[in-house]
Amino acid sequence: MTPTQSPDSAIGSEWQAIVSGNAELKLSSVSAGRNPALRMDFDFKGGGGFVVARRALTRSMPEEYAVKFRLRGRGAVNNLELKLVDATGQNVWRYVQRDLKPPPRWKRMTVDSRDIEFAWGPSSGGRIRALGSLELAIVAGEGGKGTWWLADVDIEDRSPTQSPKATASSALPDFDASAALVGSGWRPRPDDPNPWIAIDSIERRAIGGLIIDWLEHAPASGFRVRASNTGLRWKTVYTAAAAGGKRSYVYLPGLEARFLRVEADEPLAGAALKVKSFEFSRSIHAFWNNVAGGEARGWHPRWLHNEQSVWTPFGTANGIHCGLMNEDGMVEVDQGSFSIEPMLWTQDRLYTWTDVRSRQELLDGWMPVPSVIWEAAEWRLLCQAEATASGVSRVRYRFENLADRQVSARLFVLVRPFQVTPPWQSFRNLGGVSRVQDLAWRDGAVRVNDTALIVPAIGAGTIAPLGFGALRFDAGFMAAYLASGTLPADAQTHDSFGFATGALGFELSPQAHQTAELELNCMPAAAVRSTAEQAFDWGSTLPVTQWRGNGWITDAVCAALTATAHVLVTRSGPALQPGPRRYTRSWIRDGAMMGAALLRMGHAPEVREFIRWYAPHQRADGFVPCCVDGEGIDWLVEHDSHGELLALIADYHRFTSDDAFVAESWPYIDRAVGCVERLLGPDGLLPVSVSHEGYLAQPVHSYWDDFWALRGLRDAVELASATGHEASAQRWAALSTRFAASLFTSIEATRAQRGLAFIPGSIEWADFDPTATANAIYLLDVPEALDRNAVEQTFDKYLADWRRKRSGAVAWSNYTPYEIRIIGAFVRLGRRDAALELLRFFLSDRRPQPWNQWPEIAWQDPEAPAHVGDLPHTWIAAEYVLAVRSLFAYEREADRSLIVAAGLAPEWVEDGGVQVNSMPTLYGPLSYSLRRMDSATLRFEIGGGSSAKMILRPPLGASLRSVVVDGAACSSFDKDSVTLFRTPAEVICTTF
Repeated sequence: MTPTQSPDSAIGSEWQAIVSGNAELKLSSVSAGRNPALRMDFDFKGGGGFVVARRALTRSMPEEYAVKFRLRGRGAVNNLELKLVDATGQNVWRYVQRDLKPPPRWKRMTVDSRDIEFAWGPSSGGRIRALGSLELAIVAGEGGKGTWWLADVDIEDRSPTQSPKATASSALPDFDASAALVGSGWRPRPDDPNPWIAIDSIERRAIGGLIIDWLEHAPASGFRVRASNTGLRWKTVYTAAAAGGKRSYVYLPGLEARFLRVEADEPLAGAALKVKSFEFSRSIHAFWNNVAGGEARGWHPRWLHNEQSVWTPFGTANGIHCGLMNEDGMVEVDQGSFSIEPMLWTQDRLYTWTDVRSRQELLDGWMPVPSVIWEAAEWRLLCQAEATASGVSRVRYRFENLADRQVSARLFVLVRPFQVTPPWQSFRNLGGVSRVQDLAWRDGAVRVNDTALIVPAIGAGTIAPLGFGALRFDAGFMAAYLASGTLPADAQTHDSFGFATGALGFELSPQAHQTAELELNCMPAAAVRSTAEQAFDWGSTLPVTQWRGNGWITDAVCAALTATAHVLVTRSGPALQPGPRRYTRSWIRDGAMMGAALLRMGHAPEVREFIRWYAPHQRADGFVPCCVDGEGIDWLVEHDSHGELLALIADYHRFTSDDAFVAESWPYIDRAVGCVERLLGPDGLLPVSVSHEGYLAQPVHSYWDDFWALRGLRDAVELASATGHEASAQRWAALSTRFAASLFTSIEATRAQRGLAFIPGSIEWADFDPTATANAIYLLDVPEALDRNAVEQTFDKYLADWRRKRSGAVAWSNYTPYEIRIIGAFVRLGRRDAALELLRFFLSDRRPQPWNQWPEIAWQDPEAPAHVGDLPHTWIAAEYVLAVRSLFAYEREADRSLIVAAGLAPEWVEDGGVQVNSMPTLYGPLSYSLRRMDSATLRFEIGGGSSAKMILRPPLGASLRSVVVDGAACSSFDKDSVTLFRTPAEVICTTF
């Protein structure tokens, strides 16, 4: 976006113009009768994007309001967006009116606060409380050029202007109906068999809900809420068939009424009432946020308090199961399911996630078998989640007595109608609530909605079952019962609202320093019950001994193993998906990189399965869709996809020599190349697309697309040659040569026209995108036609900006861990220190560190309830695997060489040094060890099996003085590298 200051004239000087891409916007002040108006002259220059008029406007915001203005204009049909930005400048609320034909005459427009939805920002919802600026955006529909005029912008307070009044069926002296709204509460006469109380808001208003504080307890026989606009004719809007607890929350979304009446069918001690606005129930999640906010902290999951809660997956590698555990020990047993959550009662106190110190672990430091450990002075509770080979979720609870005496406690495991991922992560039915209507204890298991079973199994130690209790929503909160160490009396319930809660109870009484343990096995109701099935074997699934070394290399390697496991555990059948919940879709872009990581970690069959599943979605004209999921194909135009499919097939072939699969895939290869060739414009490049999220507002000529296309075309030549299609190979080789020339000429032309010292991300925006440039280096190494100085300056600029943010010299709110990809770029550029500096940072910024994962969006405030993309983001996980691999070795295809040890840290080769065991490469398995013998000497032992020339670049500390290979002096070295033409070999490197 490009900001431009509007002319300093009357109303125009209050507004700032902001445009995307090549669009233009001129702001000026004109008269609209007796009042000033803002004139917006815009031109989309034949493209898309947006133009924005922004005005700083600081004021507190009422809960109910309307934005009013007058508008007229001329021009094409486009979209109007009204945005309210809070005082932080980071949170945005938005109203969108699509396909607006600007009215030729002044039109009064009113946008009610009910129609202004939260759009984005770290607050992830709620209402705006303090306004910082107001924006009016014209977003390209038909685009074109035109003029809009805006006048009389005003924010009208629509809060109720009069206090409500109340009447009742009866009342005791000094406790009349008005006391229900302010004061000590309304108390009806004890002999009133059907007490009711009515609230008159004086005028019709938007109502979102009602909070009822019962003076003793809710009526066991339930209550009704009825609404009316006249006070004569009433409509029942809420019915609680039975009720319990001290407080009732009534969900009344979208209700408009003047009167509300609460009715009971039994005598009441009384109640106090609070009528809530539309915002109270703007959504079911807003309602639950308000419920949690009114109750004790810890009674509900963390995200219901509008706090970020991180999570991690567990499951199998074969695409059949992926559960989640959050940092507090809450477990979502299957995708989008209910959750189970522990609470512990001991010494007459109920402990929840908010009352303990929590830490996280992974089994053996890397397996996707997560644990959360609650710790108190005298006890420790471990919650561990794993999956069996058939996809059953197994959650283990181990209570450890840390005291020198016997400790008694009660473990309660709650069954909750909430998912682990919060609503600001929602995608389709994933994220937020997960309705539970039916709970029942039957035949030794809890039945949830008659679709799932929770089967407890008592393990070691002194432990006894206490039973199972269930509550419907109106019966109160489970934690209120558990606070006294007891379960509800009912072992089953039905809740038509969909928010039933249950709890399993277990009596624990371990002796001093002993443990008590149990397991819950969660499975589909139709599954064969088994509590003895073995857990999925992750230990034999990944190459645990592929990389080893001294010092903090262990942490880096464990994170790479976890990252690979996360790529596998988030699969859905053959589909590679970049996340466990929010991104349960398959993009070929993500799949190409995840496939690259899997191939290099010894998992070629999964890549073959993915290609075989994805490729048939290609269109008859060769166009490769950007994304496919269970609901079909996404045909959004992203022109990187064609090259990515070609590159992935070729990558698979290079690692497997599977000629039969290439022959099977040949139609897809041939059509994809044909598609790329037909798409090329007069400039020799691919057309505009939106393959970068930042380009959604305005499609651009993205060099990201072109880099992938060039890689794909070159790979297609190789595939054609490997399968005997020589005519195609020759024609495609010529095509790739022409395309490369056009690409690099365009990059230099854009740099020259815009005066850029760095490599731009696109033609139109000439944007700084070092992660895209890093991807180009991964795909193409450092092409000779790409200005090396510009490449270096790209990463110099990135590193300088990154350091300023890390030091606090520059303000920032979030970053994307896609930047992990830059580690590999620094290794390939020979900048070991910069690569290791980044690696240290990204290891320190895992969310959380013991779970070895990164989100797509990492916020400076990790507790901000902000959208994170998905967690873990497994495309980023794949980039991490590729980056770590490059530290040990990477291929340089131009001269068929392996560059070895170019990213290893000096401290890693101390003591026992670094060992690489059978690491897959394009040229065969690579094995070597590297160890420092003394301050001036390093020793390589390199195994056989690789057909490539090797260039050794160990962490020397000084220039090489001499090299000995297998006992003989070697001359093929320079100050920092050794060229080796045969293996196996022993290499002794001595420095000055």
